[in-house]
Amino acid sequence: MAAKTAEYRKSENNGVTTFEVTPAPAPKFGCLLILGVVIGLVGLGMLADGGIFMLAMGAFALWYGWTRDLRPKEHRAPSSFRVTPTTIEASGRTFQTGDIHRLLIRNAITDQETMEVYTDNPNVAAGLEFRAQTARVANALTLESGGKSTYLAGGMDSTTAYGLLQDVSRIVGFNKDA
Repeated sequence: MAAKTAEYRKSENNGVTTFEVTPAPAPKFGCLLILGVVIGLVGLGMLADGGIFMLAMGAFALWYGWTRDLRPKEHRAPSSFRVTPTTIEASGRTFQTGDIHRLLIRNAITDQETMEVYTDNPNVAAGLEFRAQTARVANALTLESGGKSTYLAGGMDSTTAYGLLQDVSRIVGFNKDA
């Protein structure tokens, strides 16, 4: 079964293009899920000797590994914004294209293109793996205007974010070749 990814839909009405972005689901913390199962099973085997605490720890590890989403809150919820050839409207604010310095894709976890870390500690490696999995679906489209960055949509994989960037750039005239 293929992994779910982010998606966006665009609709045009009277020269205004509305983009509705659905973020990708958060990855699961697999190492913690396995640890939760192991701790829970050990707790079941020790029920007479205080294994209830291990069962509780295992249950917490399972819950946390299944539900934890490292992405910022706005990257977890669907978002929408409107674009015309002269403006971009998002979060109740309207930006004139002449005032926009640039549109860019920014990762909410790493805030950079790539990350390389080397370690021999398996616990650190498991945490870094989860962070890297989350970073794959934590890309956001932002615009910069007046020295400030404004979030347009997030929670996207790189393919969806790049497609959205191209479509918005084409509408506002930032990408004349596309």
